[in-house]
Amino acid sequence: MNEQQQKFEFYLDEQIAACKQRSKLLAEDDRMDEGNFEKVRANVYEIFKTILSVAEKVCGNDDLAKRHFFFTKAEQIPMSWMTSYEKAKKNRDVEKMRIESIKLDTIQEIKDMCMQIWEETT
Repeated sequence: MNEQQQKFEFYLDEQIAACKQRSKLLAEDDRMDEGNFEKVRANVYEIFKTILSVAEKVCGNDDLAKRHFFFTKAEQIPMSWMTSYEKAKKNRDVEKMRIESIKLDTIQEIKDMCMQIWEETT
């Protein structure tokens, strides 16, 4: 794993820990819904940490292939979240819309940080 990937993995680990800590504090403050939203956010970070690990295994030392693999998954996976958001919007399911919105916002943060670390532009 190169330095950029290590830095990105560290960022993901930090975000996971921060989300879990916020979730715990919110739950202790009887703010269960907000705590659950932090769990959703942590789950998205965990998904993409796993994808980073899979990219490492699948692509070996080919850094360009690893980035391509990661960004491809970062585009594919949120498509189902967008579909779910649109369905929830159609059904006026505000809670489901909020959850899907959190997922979509989180993946955008992940992609932004990934591009910043790997010095890519869109």
